[in-house]
Amino acid sequence: MKTLLPFLFFVSICMNTLAQSEKHQQVFIMGTMHEVPKIVKNAYRPLLKMAIKYQPDAIYTEHNRSEDSLSLANDEYKFFLPYADSIASIFSENEKRTVELMKKQVTEMTVVDFEYLKHVFAIRKDKANWSYFSYLHKYGPKGSDKPLRHENWDLTAKLAIAMNMNYIFSMDYQQEAPLYNKLWKDCIRASKKDGQAKLLTKHNKRDYRKHILPAIFGNLGRYSNKISTIKRYEVSNRFTFRETPCDACDEAGNIWDRRNAGMAKNIGTQILAKQHQKAIVIVGAGHVLGIKSELEKQFPELLVTIVDEL
Repeated sequence: MKTLLPFLFFVSICMNTLAQSEKHQQVFIMGTMHEVPKIVKNAYRPLLKMAIKYQPDAIYTEHNRSEDSLSLANDEYKFFLPYADSIASIFSENEKRTVELMKKQVTEMTVVDFEYLKHVFAIRKDKANWSYFSYLHKYGPKGSDKPLRHENWDLTAKLAIAMNMNYIFSMDYQQEAPLYNKLWKDCIRASKKDGQAKLLTKHNKRDYRKHILPAIFGNLGRYSNKISTIKRYEVSNRFTFRETPCDACDEAGNIWDRRNAGMAKNIGTQILAKQHQKAIVIVGAGHVLGIKSELEKQFPELLVTIVDEL
């Protein structure tokens, strides 16, 4: 009997954990590398397999919400907004057709439907779904046979297809992007002036070397989601490489934190409003820990998990 006690205790813990997971709305945050070089063109396959196994009922991506005009203006002024305006000048939405199509799963749609919805989401300035239906229009509901080396297609689109989803949720927050970019330049300029830029160079070279073996053995995606790896990304993103204070670097880091807080708010409010039970967040790996911390602070009712905790 004594030998059974540890086993029964373990089973009890597992059952309790499962019960808690089922009770809470869940959020799984998966960090990405955005675009990967050809030499590791299949890097997203392990992450896709993991994401499909999770069986999400909603996908959240690093795109600006269409109602957030300031973030769109800051982040999409070069291509997407002009493109959306050009489509709006030649395309008119049939609202009844849109409603009917959005009741369907992607496997029930035709290539003509994909093209139509691509234009609909363009004029709505919804880049996440414009990108998704552009992919479907080009490659069909089975997706591309070859890796395209980008998270939007090799991970997000293929996951949405596997789940037979017809909509992707946006959650980015870029309202302070111009100021962040200015402070980034000011920080680097100041760091070159006082000689501390060499610390960032040394840090980046060390980080690059650490990626080589995981890349060779096909484990780059998982490696990019390790807590220790993400913390190194944060050094570059938050400009904490310096040994002495710098106003521009410190304020840029504060903006990075506020961006993570804004993304967490966008995620949490939509999950609660839409009653999603198992959402997945696909975002640049450097944001993972910041978003997780903010979600747990702003939305304690959500159960938040990251790849390195599995």
